[in-house]
Amino acid sequence: MGWQLFSDSIKVSVTFTEEVRMAIFEGNQFDDRDFRRGAWHQTATTVAMVTTRDGDRENVMACEWAMIVTMNPMRFVVSVGPRHATHGLIEATGEFGLNFCSDQQARLSHVSGSYSFNDTNKWELADFPTYPAKTITAPMIEGCTVNAECKVISAQLLGDHTVFIGEAQWVRYDTELNPLLYRAGKYWYMGEQIPKD
Repeated sequence: MGWQLFSDSIKVSVTFTEEVRMAIFEGNQFDDRDFRRGAWHQTATTVAMVTTRDGDRENVMACEWAMIVTMNPMRFVVSVGPRHATHGLIEATGEFGLNFCSDQQARLSHVSGSYSFNDTNKWELADFPTYPAKTITAPMIEGCTVNAECKVISAQLLGDHTVFIGEAQWVRYDTELNPLLYRAGKYWYMGEQIPKD
């Protein structure tokens, strides 16, 4: 038992069974903000804080779209919107710090992602524990699962964001910490392991 609704190019199917209700949305109406956000909210990511410094201009920005893309050489990508101050700082310096949040750093991630460097000193809003990087000028953040000091080797404008590829110059990681997860605009702890079979 179920029903389907068609609206322009979005199709919604709802299926009812005795125990399960499933709603599936599909289509190609990418100009529809709710459709785009609905798809995005069905993904889960880790969260990183990108740190940058150009002279006396120093910033920290939460970045959901950050990940490792190659192991040897070790390279990471960050996706940053051109309107963000971090974008200009990365372009100006050719480097960034990438600090993957532990599950104890939701507040730091929230502060670094909720305010703009253009009108707020985020460093004063929360106690960001920093340490000096070894190979870049940006500060690094203590208490993260992974910290990577990166030099930009490529930048590609993709739609409304620029994807910066950074080659790691120095990395440290803490095996005792768990990553902070992000889904549907909320932070989550990592759950228990699921068997593969």
